Amino acid sequence: MMRRCITKAIVERREPEREKTGYGNGWTVDGLDKLFRSTTPHRGLGMDSSGQTPTETVGEIWERLTEAVI
Repeated sequence: MMRRCITKAIVERREPEREKTGYGNGWTVDGLDKLFRSTTPHRGLGMDSSGQTPTETVGEIWERLTEAVI
């Protein structure tokens, strides 16, 4: 299992550029980030790919694949 945990700052920067939003009904980037990080079990591979290209992210997942096994 892999959890992609990008930084809140990156989400806040990208959000205005999106056609759709995952935030509504009172949710904010900060609120959802805090909830996700505090309630999601830390199992498998958790990584911050904020500064990576898609190719770099895939490469790191392959390099750390054994950490994803639960």
